[in-house]
Amino acid sequence: MKIYRGEGFLKKSDMENKKKKKKNSNRLNLIICAVAFVFMIFYVCFVDGFDNIISNIQQINIGFLLIAVMLMVVYWSMEALQLHAVLRTLQPGQKFYKSFIVAILGQYFNCITPSSTGGQPMQAYYFSKFGVPVSNGVTALLSRFIVYQFVLTLYSVFVLLIKFNSFYEKIAPLMLLVIVGFVINTAVIVVLIMAAFFTKPLKVMAKALIKLVGKMHILKTPEAIENAIEKTNATIDQFHENFNFVKRKPLLILRMVLYTVIQLTAYFSISYIIYLGFGLSGTDYITIISCQAFVLMISGFVPLPGALGAAEGSYTAFFGDIFKTAANKPLVGTSTFIWRLLTFYLPIIVGLVLSLFLGKVMKIARPDDEDETPVELTAEEAAGDPVE
Repeated sequence: MKIYRGEGFLKKSDMENKKKKKKNSNRLNLIICAVAFVFMIFYVCFVDGFDNIISNIQQINIGFLLIAVMLMVVYWSMEALQLHAVLRTLQPGQKFYKSFIVAILGQYFNCITPSSTGGQPMQAYYFSKFGVPVSNGVTALLSRFIVYQFVLTLYSVFVLLIKFNSFYEKIAPLMLLVIVGFVINTAVIVVLIMAAFFTKPLKVMAKALIKLVGKMHILKTPEAIENAIEKTNATIDQFHENFNFVKRKPLLILRMVLYTVIQLTAYFSISYIIYLGFGLSGTDYITIISCQAFVLMISGFVPLPGALGAAEGSYTAFFGDIFKTAANKPLVGTSTFIWRLLTFYLPIIVGLVLSLFLGKVMKIARPDDEDETPVELTAEEAAGDPVE
């Protein structure tokens, strides 16, 4: 089978080689995550002490632990509802369970790839396997990304305004990293606004930046520079089209904003539920979700799968004084372990099992017996590589 993208044919052998490289990369990232899991156990032992860990884990209320797991299900569900809301406007027959599966798989590939770059491309792939046209899948993914970034930035502004000073007095260096994370998120919003309203200036800026990268010999050939410029322009055009799609549907925007607020609140609330599960009190809900938002801002720009190391370290720093018993017994290491188990390793486990299952089912349902007949893609499909 060959896929026509307007510039030539992508041979089946090239597709298989690309698929093999991606599979090897995912295996390496899974190995990194497994090694990180072992180091995290040693880290928890170092912070809380080995003797305390068993008693700490036995101390947590199972009911609250189940609520924390349910909050992760809510987190997945809200992302699925965001994607589903867009897809239902494009193809009313779309089934929610498909959007839910794709949402989980997106979180899985986000966890195992650096800077969460693998989620959207794989979500587009699985949507296509479920019979969603590439253009529709990309529209849903990019629309969700646009709304998510705006809500995340507004959420960040809220917690910075109410809690920045109190934490800056205690841990100024980490709060400076929070500002860096906030600036990066804000820069993404600025780029999205430019893609929405000022595409020509953005393309000029992107072209100049790519040529600068070429002069630094990161892109080594003129062809590579031109390809990068073309792909960037196509991405900008895709964002512009998706913004135009979203802005014409205010009710859809409101629904997606609501889903995103619930999604982020559910994620930030997991630490509070763990806190209650240990029977602790004295720290208010707003303080804990602010700490969690600060952790997300710091870990968001670390180019490692799951921000390994940065997430655990910043969590310990922000929650060190919060997760302590009345007798000053430390619980922060154990709480870090439980938090990462729920928010990072649980999506990996569920997503891995789901991807293996779907891989077998799809292989049986769609045997690779296509001939060499070219398949022509639309312009939207040709330019539809999602970007995180």
